[in-house]
Amino acid sequence: MTTTNHIAGVARAAMLVDLNIAIYSGRKQDRATQAEVTLAKGSGSKKAASVYKNLFAECKELDAITKFQARARSEHYRLTLPWNDRGARLLPTVSLLDYKQVMNRYQQEFDRLVDAFLVKYSTLVAAAAFQLGTLFDRKEYPDVAQVARRFRMDIAFVPLPTSGDFRLDVESEVQRELMEQYDRRLAEQLASATKDSWTRLFEALSRLSDRLTVDEDGKKKIFHDTIVTGAVELCELLTAMNVTQDPQLESARRKLQEVLLGVTPKELRDEDGTRVLTKQKVDEILSAFDWGDDA
Repeated sequence: MTTTNHIAGVARAAMLVDLNIAIYSGRKQDRATQAEVTLAKGSGSKKAASVYKNLFAECKELDAITKFQARARSEHYRLTLPWNDRGARLLPTVSLLDYKQVMNRYQQEFDRLVDAFLVKYSTLVAAAAFQLGTLFDRKEYPDVAQVARRFRMDIAFVPLPTSGDFRLDVESEVQRELMEQYDRRLAEQLASATKDSWTRLFEALSRLSDRLTVDEDGKKKIFHDTIVTGAVELCELLTAMNVTQDPQLESARRKLQEVLLGVTPKELRDEDGTRVLTKQKVDEILSAFDWGDDA
């Protein structure tokens, strides 16, 4: 199969998805305090230090939105594969429904958290006057309508482009070079997405191997259930994420799935035989495949 046809096949099996989250940070550069600090420290430049203040020093509502943003991005990354250095990521078409269901729940949670902050905004500004003392400046607080516009969460889905999408009125030789260059770039991005799947699998296997180790004196390492449940979830996820139909990746994924079938974290903690046998099988998988730079 040619590179162009290979990419065209992936284009039918996946799409690009871009998650955008914008929030009101509640931070403001304090140039007056910055000048005081640099003067007090004997600095010859006012730019020697930067001072930012939290307009809402103790605000659980705004903190909740900030923490939510990190969780939403983490889930977005878990369900997709890398594509561009920034922005859009690769989403297998078969995972579209699951992705939308998960991210719709995050959208609803985002709206709820933002509403909770906006409803209390005036009260929070008044409380900030006591929290910040002489650092408080009412002019630094926008009205609630302006703040509301700072919050945004949206998801954009676009087809995966191929070099055939070029529609250029240029000389055929130039067009051919552009298409070849574009194909090379797409191939590199596809290789990066595939490598990400291999990396996730290698890390899951390595964690299992490490935590299931039993020392010579019989001492066993402690592990959380997520070491096991996360590996099981990854096996299910990689079924859809193998957009290139890499037979080696599918073989490694299937082997791990078979090892963990019916095995519970409790059994691995309580039953030494199950623990030792499972680690042995995990190590065999690690030895059976070329993990490249990950190993």
